[in-house]
Amino acid sequence: MTMTGEILVLHVDDDPDFVTLAATFLERADERIVVETATDADDGMALLDDRDIDCIVSDHDMSGQNGIEFLRDVRETHPDLPFILFTGKGSEQVASDAISAGVTDYLQKETGTDQYAVLANRITNAVESYRSRQALAERNRTLRKYERMVNSMQEAACIYDAEGRFEIVNEFTADWYDTTRDAIQGERSNLIAYIREEADGDPYRELLDGEREQLRGEIERDFPDHGHAVLEYQLTPLDVAGSIEGVVGVVRDISERKRHERELERTNALLSTLFDALPEGVLAEDESRDVLAANQRLTALFDLAGSPAELVGSDCERLAEVASKQFGDSDRFVDRIDEVIADRDPVDGETLTLADGRTFERTYRPIELPDDAGHLWVYRDVTDRVTHEGRLEALNRATQRLLTAETTDEVAEIGVDVAKDILDLEANSIHLYDDDVGLAPVAATDAVFELVGEPPTFTGDDSIAWRVYQGGESLAVGDVHADPDRYRTDTSVQSELYLPIGEYGVLLAGSTTVDAFDQQQVLLGEILASNIATALEQVDQTARLRDRERELSRQNDRLEQFASVISHDLRNPLNVAEGRLELARETGGDEHLDAVEQAHTRMRTLIENLLTLAREGDAAIDRHPVDLASVIEACWGNVDTADATLTVDVDRTVFADESRLKQLFENLIRNAVEHGGDDVTVTVGDLDGGFYVADDGPGIPEDERSHVFDAGYSTRESGRGFGLSIVKQIVEAHGWEISVTESADGGARFEITGVDAER
Repeated sequence: MTMTGEILVLHVDDDPDFVTLAATFLERADERIVVETATDADDGMALLDDRDIDCIVSDHDMSGQNGIEFLRDVRETHPDLPFILFTGKGSEQVASDAISAGVTDYLQKETGTDQYAVLANRITNAVESYRSRQALAERNRTLRKYERMVNSMQEAACIYDAEGRFEIVNEFTADWYDTTRDAIQGERSNLIAYIREEADGDPYRELLDGEREQLRGEIERDFPDHGHAVLEYQLTPLDVAGSIEGVVGVVRDISERKRHERELERTNALLSTLFDALPEGVLAEDESRDVLAANQRLTALFDLAGSPAELVGSDCERLAEVASKQFGDSDRFVDRIDEVIADRDPVDGETLTLADGRTFERTYRPIELPDDAGHLWVYRDVTDRVTHEGRLEALNRATQRLLTAETTDEVAEIGVDVAKDILDLEANSIHLYDDDVGLAPVAATDAVFELVGEPPTFTGDDSIAWRVYQGGESLAVGDVHADPDRYRTDTSVQSELYLPIGEYGVLLAGSTTVDAFDQQQVLLGEILASNIATALEQVDQTARLRDRERELSRQNDRLEQFASVISHDLRNPLNVAEGRLELARETGGDEHLDAVEQAHTRMRTLIENLLTLAREGDAAIDRHPVDLASVIEACWGNVDTADATLTVDVDRTVFADESRLKQLFENLIRNAVEHGGDDVTVTVGDLDGGFYVADDGPGIPEDERSHVFDAGYSTRESGRGFGLSIVKQIVEAHGWEISVTESADGGARFEITGVDAER
């Protein structure tokens, strides 16, 4: 290494002329040398204290202190400073004393000027050696400082040399490679090699050359002696007294964090897909009435501009004003929203009517967010259902009127009412059928009607067809219009009403003249029988439709539960995972990743329970004779019951779906152990028309028993709140009933009744 920079030399000699001459030749011999002179040791010590001297050149024989004594004084404060004894007195004794006192070099004065070139060379060599030792000592001090810092870090840290080899490593680094610190020091770093391989240029060399202040990033590779990993690294030049002597590296293994991030992304994608697939319009807003989330169905229902993602962050009050313009009473729509939010009480099935005739139902739930409160709205279009219910009611009324009708005019009037109420037909939609001209409009009072024979073929769309006969032949429309009274009195004229009523069936009615009373009596029985059969069929169909409506209502309830779980139960662990992940990034603490994993476990359990609820709601019941005692014993073995005790006091066979019955018992047993403790006693016994499952745990407070079967409800902070909801779903799928009360020991007792015995 070539030395650069000024060399400040202190030359002490009691001959003023000599020191002046020597200074001149020394500075001429090497332009780096600058000479300060003193004529005795005291002046020399004063200059040494005042200036940063790089080397001392001193004579031996001087007035006052001699050179050896001066050397000893210098060594007390500057033990390593280069000191050259340049003396005219040469003897082995002087040389020996000088060496003993710690002299750096010894040179005897000679005649001529060449000696100054030799002295200048001795000075530069001594200073270069001194500075190298200083630099090495400084580097060692710096390395020791960094070594202490590296060893104290709670993550992998090391110092690399210029070739990318490990110079100093801490225990975390050695453990990561499953080796020792001594074994890894001096080995080349795979990380540095991978960074250079993937980068454009050589960023590591740029650090060493001072062209970069820092190098940081992530790398995912297979590392020898460790395996596949994702590492986050930060490399900084090691500056020792202005010289870059290596690179300090801090490395974190973020493989688990990356795995959690990917799992979080998958969970977010799943939740987003589930949210967007809901058949109802869903809107979640924060306490400030800004949109937190909305789905595609909401924008379609209210014809809102922009995608659901574009609505996030927008003002819900302005959205409400836009949506209100579609309602008949727009002011009331907005005012009602304000009232509901002010009360913060749940609202179910509130009906709203749009100006275009559509009907909506609105559900509201207050929600608790991690840092605030919020609101959840669910809108569903129930226009078809309301229309369907209205038509069913109109059909029921028409059937009752037909059963009590006494005149043919009443029959005709009922037919027209049905056409209007069920088919929404206007007067000009009612037609008379003519074989020659087809369908032609006719007033309802132009003929009286009677059921005759088989219904004619109907050729019109959503309209009433009448056919009038005389002597078994169809009459023309003009004939009926020309002399309508004739067809009221002529016994040979008969007519029939054929009214198609869409999905509800066909309404048949007819008329005859007064003179055909006997025939009317015969036909009256047929009409009555037909109408009664039709009415019974409609009643049966109405019952089926109402069963279907109840099933749709249950499905809507489940959708509302799903929406609640998505907006609250899943949002909470999701926010926990996101927050802990951010802390892990900042601190590198593994305890935060543990919390992220727990949050993901909770979300996974919630999603599985949601899927179970959805599947169980649609699954058919496959009933077979099942021995209760055997099923209970099998279920006890399938659940982690710790030190709990089972008492089976039941001896019966029931007609049930065995797999779903097992799930019922496993959930009730698991619920008893989770809430009653590891040593709880669970008893299963007979009831009149059923059985019960009881425990001796703390029980369920009376004011909470009505909620224990709600999806998402739990009395435990870490509970998932789906086990009992699934139990109730299984019970209802079998047509049974379930209730909860207090057991004889003060615990919980679930009673299942209405159970079919073996058949």
